[in-house]
Amino acid sequence: MNLKHIIILFLSICFSCSPVKKINENVISGEFDKAINKTIDQLKKTKNKKKKDQYELILKDIFSRSVIKSQNKISSLKKDRNPEFYYEIYLEYQKLIDRQNKLMNISSSSLRFDFKNYDNNHIEFRYKTSDYYLEVSKSLISKNDKIAYRNAYDYLFIIESINPNYLETRSLINLCLSRGKDHILLNVLNESNSVIYKELQKDILNINGYDINSKWKSFHSTKDDYNGNIDFYIDLAFKAFIISPERILEKENVKEKNIKDGYTYQLDDNGNVMKDSLGNDIKIDKIVKILAKTKEFSQSKSAKVIAEVRYYDNKKNLIQKYPLESEFWFRNIYLEFSGDKRVLSKKDKRLLKGGFLPFPPDEVLLFNNSENIKQKLKNIIYNSTE
Repeated sequence: MNLKHIIILFLSICFSCSPVKKINENVISGEFDKAINKTIDQLKKTKNKKKKDQYELILKDIFSRSVIKSQNKISSLKKDRNPEFYYEIYLEYQKLIDRQNKLMNISSSSLRFDFKNYDNNHIEFRYKTSDYYLEVSKSLISKNDKIAYRNAYDYLFIIESINPNYLETRSLINLCLSRGKDHILLNVLNESNSVIYKELQKDILNINGYDINSKWKSFHSTKDDYNGNIDFYIDLAFKAFIISPERILEKENVKEKNIKDGYTYQLDDNGNVMKDSLGNDIKIDKIVKILAKTKEFSQSKSAKVIAEVRYYDNKKNLIQKYPLESEFWFRNIYLEFSGDKRVLSKKDKRLLKGGFLPFPPDEVLLFNNSENIKQKLKNIIYNSTE
């Protein structure tokens, strides 16, 4: 019986065993590297020599199959003579090398593999990939188009990852990052009948507080911090600021509770204290009703902002617009009472510690909307500039 038949027989017998079942599923689906990793894990865990020998047989077979699969793929890709496949061939050689390095660490006298040296092939296709992708990148860069710069960057990034600092790769990467970026100007407009408080406007235009700049997007609040061409405009237009009246609501309540307040002695018909079976005086809890009057005060005031976000191209043609609303509430609840404090709940006692607070000015309430406005604006920016 050859090795292949032994493996098939073992897998058939142990298919119901969870570890082997999972390994077999990976083998059937051609995921040999996952199967190798799981088999190595079982080898490290298994103390039983018979099982260990069986897992070693499985590992040898999986490795052999993985090599055949990789070699067949490489052979097929090479036959096409298409430079688009250079990188894929390079990656397949990388898999063969990584696989061998992994198994080299667990090789022993009883576990030997037929390793081969793929270094020359690996190096050959690393340079073939680098040269071809560099040529493709330069061709894209020559188009002087933002999308082309971004596509060129993707090729150059691959070169940098497999062949660091190859020829002019890094300088071209920086060129693509610079010229492939969109520059977006954020404006704040007042279309309401109210005055925009300067602190609110200043905070909203603080681009650094948004964390929205990315590889291909750069946001500006004034044209002074960027002297190049603007690609898109985003206007945040305030339509209305609505300030509610200052309100104080009062709610009175009477609370009562029966509590134990000492005790009395149980007397017989002659007025003598009665005894229990152990000779102790019989005591009776003294229950009294306690009362308290509470008055709960609830202060409230709100500031609502109604706005619209407009997204334009570089010629100020409207691309899309989005509604934006934000509301911030000032609320304060406190309690006053008269009567017996023992009737109060934990919540009542907590509210007793508070008291009247001065209502915040309109501008403070509006400014407190700032973080919410910025978060909503950030979400709109992400969705509109994808």
